[in-house]
Amino acid sequence: MQMEQSLFKSASTIINGKLQQLLNNDFSFHEEPIQLLTPQPAKQRLSFLNKTINNGLRVLIQLMPINNDGYPVNVRGTVKKLDNKRYLIQNQNVSYVVNFNQIRYIANF
Repeated sequence: MQMEQSLFKSASTIINGKLQQLLNNDFSFHEEPIQLLTPQPAKQRLSFLNKTINNGLRVLIQLMPINNDGYPVNVRGTVKKLDNKRYLIQNQNVSYVVNFNQIRYIANF
């Protein structure tokens, strides 16, 4: 009985330690900054977006932040058009609603 209690106590301590470590990690920190890709002209981005939407292709898109507090993000996924200037980029884990002006670069992969 005493051994079972010590086993539960040590397991609880290990789990608490790992959980605290997980919560303390800063996942927003990137060791190396994202390399900015050459911005594409608006006509080219629009053409690629239409081709991507019509053919259901998975693409790589580099997004620029809406304000100066953000940072560029590389996103892989499929694109759907929401309205005239907004698009939905879906990945397995995350969905982004973006304006056309936020899209810096788009490429098929």
